[in-house]
Amino acid sequence: MWYYGHVSEPICDADAEVRKLKYKEYKFFAKDSTALSALTEELTAMGYEDLLINDPADVDELLEGSWAYTGSVADKELLDSFRNSAYAVVYLQEDEQPSEELAALAKKYECTRTLVDDEDWLHKWEEYYVPFHITHDIVVKPVWREYERQSGELVIEIDPGLAFGTGTSPTTYLAARLLEKHIRPGLDVIDAGCGTGILSVIAAKLGASRVLGLDIDPEAVAATENNAKINDCGNIDAAVADLLKGVEQHADLVIGNLLAPLVMALSEEVAQRSGPGTLFVASGIIDDMEEQCLAHVKAQGFEILEIMRDDCWTAFAAEYTGRSA
Repeated sequence: MWYYGHVSEPICDADAEVRKLKYKEYKFFAKDSTALSALTEELTAMGYEDLLINDPADVDELLEGSWAYTGSVADKELLDSFRNSAYAVVYLQEDEQPSEELAALAKKYECTRTLVDDEDWLHKWEEYYVPFHITHDIVVKPVWREYERQSGELVIEIDPGLAFGTGTSPTTYLAARLLEKHIRPGLDVIDAGCGTGILSVIAAKLGASRVLGLDIDPEAVAATENNAKINDCGNIDAAVADLLKGVEQHADLVIGNLLAPLVMALSEEVAQRSGPGTLFVASGIIDDMEEQCLAHVKAQGFEILEIMRDDCWTAFAAEYTGRSA
């Protein structure tokens, strides 16, 4: 391990083990959340926008937020580790040199620099992913964790692979809650932008007749197929597609956990192929885009049934009526 900042910097031998390492990890430590905010602003001003940030204040905020149901499970030791340290992490390629500004910042703050193996970097987050309640009655459990199911709970097992969607994002758990409230047994469902397939599996477990997961990323399609098998959901299929383009399968309910521009584009495609009563559950709408997105969806002939918000994100459930707002 190499160190900058408030500690000495020992020489690192260029042995065979080191040559296998792929990334330089710069971890900058701050004394508290206020200092961390200032640190983050300095890093983003330098152009480092892909940051891993641990803010102790976020732990209590998450546990007290709207997603934190009484039965949620979280490892106390893990939570304490988050509470006890505020830091921001920048990753550079192994042969990439830090900018002069980054090197200067490493002397201003306590900072460690570590060469990290790409495989370790890819899977490091897994130790922090624990079972949790995505809704009051639905628990999402990573496949590598143990969990004792409680009475009345529906447990979904997820292996994210390389796809997006562990369920911890506000966009995913808002979509899950709306799906739980508005789905009915026997519906045919399309999950556009399925990621890991977490919403596809939830739909199947809540009684959907058929579920088709669609994603432009083949890794997401593979993850959805894998998670369907893990959860014994034989009624889930998955395919590579750009939203609904070229898809002929009927849908009574379409899910789209996407960004606002894609939600608006998807609403147009759903409207073109829907009859009255088709349901549309969408999430991933940043608050600045909420008004524009909802107005666009209404203009396609949808009636908004319910809106949910958390942090800076909005999700909604709508029904196609054919009457433009």
